[in-house]
Amino acid sequence: MPIDNNDKRYMQFALQIAKKEQGKTYPNPSIGCVIVKNDKVLGTGYTNAGGVPHAEIMAMASSPDLEGASMYVTMEPCCHYGKSSPCTIEIIKNKIKRVVIGIVDPNPLVSGNGIRELRNNGIDVDIGCCESEALGQNAGFVSRISKGVPKVVAKIAITKDNYMAKNNYDRLKITNAEIDKYIHVLRSKYDGILIGGGTYKRDNPQLNVRLEGYDSFASSRFVLSSHADIIKSSNLYLTKNNADLFFVVSSKLFNISSKELSCNGIKFIKAANDDVGNLLNLEDVIKQIGQNGINNLLIEPGVTLFNNLIKKTIANELIFFQSKQCIGKDGLFVKTLDRLINNKNKSYEFVSKIEMCDTYIIKYTTK
Repeated sequence: MPIDNNDKRYMQFALQIAKKEQGKTYPNPSIGCVIVKNDKVLGTGYTNAGGVPHAEIMAMASSPDLEGASMYVTMEPCCHYGKSSPCTIEIIKNKIKRVVIGIVDPNPLVSGNGIRELRNNGIDVDIGCCESEALGQNAGFVSRISKGVPKVVAKIAITKDNYMAKNNYDRLKITNAEIDKYIHVLRSKYDGILIGGGTYKRDNPQLNVRLEGYDSFASSRFVLSSHADIIKSSNLYLTKNNADLFFVVSSKLFNISSKELSCNGIKFIKAANDDVGNLLNLEDVIKQIGQNGINNLLIEPGVTLFNNLIKKTIANELIFFQSKQCIGKDGLFVKTLDRLINNKNKSYEFVSKIEMCDTYIIKYTTK
């Protein structure tokens, strides 16, 4: 059956529902599901925190009689046993007549097998409804499954005169209280947050979401630290039991087992070093983070980490929060930032610039 505007309307609804637990479902994708019969919505569902229950299971639990109904789901239903039983079995059991799918699940355990099973049981299946939106919503999951790395977004605060730090490296507060709230909402959409060792030592961040209603939210926190320089008085150490805390250490300079490293609730990841210098190899860092199930990674870099991100085109997207304050001669000139802002970087292209709360939000993406 051809996909029509009515199908797209219900799929758009499913895409909105999928956002409910975004940032909490990893390593699973964030899926939305809507079940309709005679133009009446019988049930809705979304992937819950930790990946279970699945969106389809939640939606089917909403009504005792689903025979002849249509299901709109943003990604192909699973057909294998994992944290839960296959969604396809429950769809068949509930006598759903038609399933409309946004995108095929890239997971090799599914990847068209769910569609095949539904069709073999007499269910009409249509694929590709609002495909680009569904793909965009789960770009991180698709990237991790198909390429072994998460989607990476870097968030950077800069002054009106395009500085991200003072030349003496003293802490510089750039964003205002209203934008800080927006940034905390942004954090809540990501499975993991990564910072460099310099930011960890100088800024003593918490890397949590300090907003009303987000008490249960906790992204995994990642710190780049070749030698595992743990500061026991730091906010991250003191809150290590509130959310996963990983130190990414050098496999070259820190030659002991992961078991020996594991202590006091802190987890460790070993990553390769760059060929030049003692910096960690960012490509390997991102790969190792992906192997820990992170689909969407937010990086909050200092100058050194930002330089390496840009030079190696690690980040898929860049989000700048530009205040209206200037610091003039006190600012630290960062060549990579200057080239990017002046459109001289060949790897990134300008996407948008909007004003919010006396701040410009500027976005770039890889070409």
